[in-house]
Amino acid sequence: MSTRELLPSAAPDAPPRGAIFASAPMSAAPEPLDGRTELMSIGLSLRSNFVWILIGNAIYAACQWGAIVALAKLGSSFMIGQFSLGLAIATPVLMFTNLHLRVVQATDSRRLYSFGEYLRLRAAMTLCGLAAIAGITCFGHYERQTKMVILTVALAKGIETLSDIHYGLFQLNDRLDQSGRSMMLRGILSVAALSTGLYLTRNILWGCAGMALVWLAALLVFDVRRGRLIVASHPGYQNFVRPTEPGRRWNLVRTALPLGIATTMAALNLNMPRYFIHARLGEHQLGIYSAMAYTTVAMILVSDSLGHCAIPRLARLYSEGRLTEYRCLLARLLAAGGSLGLAGLAAAQFMGVRLLKLVYGSEYAAHSRIFLMLVLATAIYCVASMFTSAITSARCFRIQVPLYALVVGSNALACAFWVPAAGLAGGAAAMVVAAVAHLVLGAAAVGSLLCAPGKRSFCAFRWASNARLSAQ
Repeated sequence: MSTRELLPSAAPDAPPRGAIFASAPMSAAPEPLDGRTELMSIGLSLRSNFVWILIGNAIYAACQWGAIVALAKLGSSFMIGQFSLGLAIATPVLMFTNLHLRVVQATDSRRLYSFGEYLRLRAAMTLCGLAAIAGITCFGHYERQTKMVILTVALAKGIETLSDIHYGLFQLNDRLDQSGRSMMLRGILSVAALSTGLYLTRNILWGCAGMALVWLAALLVFDVRRGRLIVASHPGYQNFVRPTEPGRRWNLVRTALPLGIATTMAALNLNMPRYFIHARLGEHQLGIYSAMAYTTVAMILVSDSLGHCAIPRLARLYSEGRLTEYRCLLARLLAAGGSLGLAGLAAAQFMGVRLLKLVYGSEYAAHSRIFLMLVLATAIYCVASMFTSAITSARCFRIQVPLYALVVGSNALACAFWVPAAGLAGGAAAMVVAAVAHLVLGAAAVGSLLCAPGKRSFCAFRWASNARLSAQ
């Protein structure tokens, strides 16, 4: 069964699948497609999409981990701290300005907005985000070298956001193989560029600059070219360069804003211990904590890949009121997330010391108990993220704002009490508290949606109303 078959059915008055722009003239016959363009118009099955995005995420995670290993081997924990600080500052800002448009675009089965509208909004918001990061860096009390690293990391992440909006286009057209290939390409190029820059100059700034350049090359050579093939394969994409009316742009921002706020708070939650550790213990200790935390990224990406591919099917089941099947699928997702978490915990318990010593060195192996706590937090997150996917599939975006606000609040309070007293262990314990809060609140939110038909109807009515406003 293809992912296309699992998408929610469009309303009777919705435009056809090819019409991405509701007001686009559709009278003209589409031009004949060449073989390569026609091939890109064919969507893949759900299983194929999952395999591709899982492989892409796994290789990308391994490469990101390889980048941290390169910093540890060719640089120092101080350099890891600088790099982590750059990510900790840039990621939440860009998460907010991204507005999570990738998900909004990927679930836009009615094709109410063109890819050009999503791309232009993403580019404009990314520029605003980079300006904000520059302001934060200039007024922050950082060394000059650290400021330059932060800005360079932010530039690389800004380029990544433009690749991300293309991934939404690929997902909408059931071509997650293109997202997987792009992630593999960017991951391999980034670790190669960072390692080469460090080896030649022993300066993390040049390594980060190289990473930004190769990501730009991947965007232009792969993502843009594949995106144009998909655009050419659908007649409705003819409005790619049409200017966006202010009213439509505002409706799109209003629809995506709750997700932008939620993902920003999710990024803040992930980086909260880093802020407290940097303020209390400095960049050296931050580097040790961050290196161990990056080891858990593989678990997170596998979990997110599973939820990411299941969202279309969950959305169809929920919108059609097939709640029994919805619960069964959600139960299977929760079981898979729990199994992944248990496997990670077992590996950390029995191989954590050897793994840390082999990859990072003896200094990191001395903190194996902290590493185990970080894996525990990640294991809980693997289950909690399935509840978040279920909420997203119901297109109830606003409920995620108070949910993440409470999660971030619990994390911040725990960090404020425990980091000054227990150091790195306090930061890891705070992540466990936040993960438990995420799990409990997510389960409560999904239970509320399943037990209250009125809320289900309200979510569907609100989305249909926004769709009609956007189509006018």
